[in-house]
Amino acid sequence: MCYFIVRQWEKVALIRLGRIVRIEEKAGLHFKIPFIDSLYVVDMRMQSITLKGQSAITKDNISVSIDAVIFTKVEDPTKVILEIEDYKDAVMKYSQTSMREIIGKYTLNELLGNQADVVQALENKVDTLSKGWGIDIAKAEIQDIALPEDMKRAFAVQAEAEREAQAVVIKADAELKASEILKQAAENMKDPNAMQLRILATVSEASKEAANTIIMALPLETLKYASIGDLGALA
Repeated sequence: MCYFIVRQWEKVALIRLGRIVRIEEKAGLHFKIPFIDSLYVVDMRMQSITLKGQSAITKDNISVSIDAVIFTKVEDPTKVILEIEDYKDAVMKYSQTSMREIIGKYTLNELLGNQADVVQALENKVDTLSKGWGIDIAKAEIQDIALPEDMKRAFAVQAEAEREAQAVVIKADAELKASEILKQAAENMKDPNAMQLRILATVSEASKEAANTIIMALPLETLKYASIGDLGALA
């Protein structure tokens, strides 16, 4: 008899004369028949499969390059051994095909704004097939979406134009509010007392600096409204 060790994160299939006799799940020391039994070790830990630089074309015919990652976990060691030769390679290739197909259903703006929907569609599509291999797709994530240089420049120009348009709107809104306040102020100035107070306030502001000579040119109507009748008569 020969012995072998099963580690805690593994399951080991004991194969005798070409058939799986049992799956050793308990960590520790186990025995096999030399030259008759063979072992197939299955790692039960979470595995990551990277999709690097996957080229795809969106619904509006824009080429993009996508980096994504898929996390897989073995659910059934027997199926992994019997149903698929290399499940990592199979999942990677099917994911690449599925990614191109899914992205082709979205425009660029939809792709950039709905990455969660794209990821969910990819996860569901790959998981549907991999279940038959004893593999569970635990999670999928898009790491990066790279755009062509001409599209980057186009987006930069668009963003700048939107900022300038927004600035014009803000300025116009401020001018509208200012004009309404000035109109209200002009209505208030028809009151002689208000005009007189405004003149005094202006003189006070102008006389803050020492040794200033103040010359003010005022229309006759202003003097009249301010009730400075004598100066109006002299003029």
